[in-house]
Amino acid sequence: MDEKDNRKSWLIVIFLFVGLTGAMLQVRGALVPTFETHFQVNKSLLGLITPVGTVGYLVALLGLGSASGRVNIRRFLLIGVALTGLSLLLLGAAPSFLVLLALIGMRSLSTGIFRALDRPTLSHLYPESRARIFNLEEMTWAVGATSGPILVTALLSQYSWRATYLVLAALTVPMLVLLWRLDTPTGTTNERSFARSDIRPLLSEPAVYGMLVALIFVGSIESIYFTWLTSYANVTFSGWITGIVLSIYLAAYVPGRLVFSRLSHRYSFTRLLLVTSILLTALTYIAFTGANGYLLLGSIFGVGLLVSGMFPTLISMGIEAVPSFSGPVNVVGNVATQIGFFTAPAIVGVLADATSIGTAILVQIGLAGLLTLVMLLLELGPTGTASAV
Repeated sequence: MDEKDNRKSWLIVIFLFVGLTGAMLQVRGALVPTFETHFQVNKSLLGLITPVGTVGYLVALLGLGSASGRVNIRRFLLIGVALTGLSLLLLGAAPSFLVLLALIGMRSLSTGIFRALDRPTLSHLYPESRARIFNLEEMTWAVGATSGPILVTALLSQYSWRATYLVLAALTVPMLVLLWRLDTPTGTTNERSFARSDIRPLLSEPAVYGMLVALIFVGSIESIYFTWLTSYANVTFSGWITGIVLSIYLAAYVPGRLVFSRLSHRYSFTRLLLVTSILLTALTYIAFTGANGYLLLGSIFGVGLLVSGMFPTLISMGIEAVPSFSGPVNVVGNVATQIGFFTAPAIVGVLADATSIGTAILVQIGLAGLLTLVMLLLELGPTGTASAV
């Protein structure tokens, strides 16, 4: 296989697996009510599903992402896909809830092995268009995430919930075969080995620490929508529409990331993100202080469009500043995002108990405003000229 075909094949297999990870995440969420009735467990135990999945993912990211310059990337990507397929197969046969939890941890660890190395690989394969490629990669995640609940609905109407995991496991087979046939991705040998002494210089880069702070806010915003948007809809709408509000938000990620993939190749990262943050603040204010009915649904879709491209574009900004440390930058960005995921929904939950979900959700306006301030400071600072071109 020549270099050009090898590069395209790596792009295809990485995009396919990332789409599968989106489906796996949303399938898990869609099956939670089924797990509750099938295994006869309470909501406290069900609440362990997300933390167990997140911990395994982060362990892999922290362990491999910082070592991306020292490992055989092709071998570990193969291991990630193979272990993911095996864990999905075992999930479909889980005899008890505790075994299910353990296998969810194994599956998230396996997925994390792949995700720790996919962006560094793409970064070296497409150094001239990182932001565009990263946004397209995350767009495939959104396609998979949107498809996951549809797959669950279709299979549960005819089969057991276990069939869902068998189908997902089967989808890993062609990816594994393709990976096995591919040569080592071009350029990944340029990834530098990361040592403890490199931490301070890395975090002193304005684009990297700016990315870190901004992604805490982006992770907070996204996690609040994922956790509380449906609850907000329950007190705002009635009937069937309450069940699709989150889907409307999530569906916006597909066209949103496609648009960002084009814009991030034309404009500076900071300027694009600053304009997006200003629009996000304004639209969030409209959505939660005066909009109702179809205007609210349209505003939520618009918010999804604006939020969708922030994570991949910020990651691109950080990696563009220190491309030889793409793995560690990817880890820093993901950890920062997870800080928001861990903390923000809990804060909104406390506020909702003390007031109401309609009041608590207003936190999103403040978060969007703070994100705008961060991007303004970055635009005025040394990263203001950072661009994908």
